[in-house]
Amino acid sequence: MIVTEGAGMDGEGRQVTPANLQAGELSREMEGVNRVLANAAVLLAGLDQADSARDLRNLTYSPLRTAVEQAVESAARVTEFLRAQARM
Repeated sequence: MIVTEGAGMDGEGRQVTPANLQAGELSREMEGVNRVLANAAVLLAGLDQADSARDLRNLTYSPLRTAVEQAVESAARVTEFLRAQARM
């Protein structure tokens, strides 16, 4: 059977719905959020290292760094979910 691309179908023969399109768009937006959170986590890690070195103590995690790292993990799960929805 040959599936031709037509109205409502994508290039792989899957039906395109408004929900698929919205999930795809939202997953692209979440990718931007993921990048920002990852950059913030790197910055906070550097600040924590600098603070620890300045105080001559073992490396400690700031509460903000912990929260940002948890947000990175959550954002990655949301992005994966949205990608899966867009593929349906």
